[in-house]
Amino acid sequence: MALEYSAEPLQSPASQRLEAFLRARRQAWQQGGPEVEQFERELHEQIMRLERECVAEELAHYDVTAARIEVGGVGYQPVLQAPETYLSAAGPVRVERHLYRPAGRNAKSSCPLELRAGIINGYWTPRAARHGAFVMAQLPAGPAEALFQELGAMQPSRSTLDRLPRTLAAHWEAQRAHWEAAVQRQETVPAEATTLAISVNGVMAPLKPQAQERAARAAKRAAPGPQASGPTGYREVGCGTLTLYEAEGERLPTLQ
Repeated sequence: MALEYSAEPLQSPASQRLEAFLRARRQAWQQGGPEVEQFERELHEQIMRLERECVAEELAHYDVTAARIEVGGVGYQPVLQAPETYLSAAGPVRVERHLYRPAGRNAKSSCPLELRAGIINGYWTPRAARHGAFVMAQLPAGPAEALFQELGAMQPSRSTLDRLPRTLAAHWEAQRAHWEAAVQRQETVPAEATTLAISVNGVMAPLKPQAQERAARAAKRAAPGPQASGPTGYREVGCGTLTLYEAEGERLPTLQ
């Protein structure tokens, strides 16, 4: 197995472009002050290029070159070396990596780089996935896509953002009992807390595929009794908060 690290980040093409950009902007002051918004935008783009270059080089070091690897007690043989594009917090990065496959024509291949680096769904770097999941917890996929485009770093599509929470949810459910217990152990009640307020509500969320929901509604319409109503594929989901107050009514931490 071969692992190498010979980075020279200050000599990289992106760092040289950044240096040339800064020199050019300093010279621009000789003809008058440059526009601040344009400078900020171009500087951000240059820095994102440098970050992508560094992330791509860092990810490449997680690749494994070996005659045989073992994953979960199963032996894998090398089958392919090819570049792949991953989404980092600074945008897409392209990395050369190796794939390995166990014996069997229909066996699924494995990528040591993705396993070792914690790539999510074969595409997201850990930090990019964290950013995407946080924004998707606040906004629908459409506005989330527009927000990332405005910020000018990574720019995942609406459909890519929409798939991310479902992927993470599957991993969460597999370890939910263990992780929830770990989170609960971190919760503490302030000594000054005297009152607990519980608030509950409901929101409509798309929980069923539209084709499946349409088929279910057609069956209900054919049956006697009240007819189904409401947006296709949506169901009400309960939500709530727990809020602690001190004796004078000042709010303490709130859990959602």
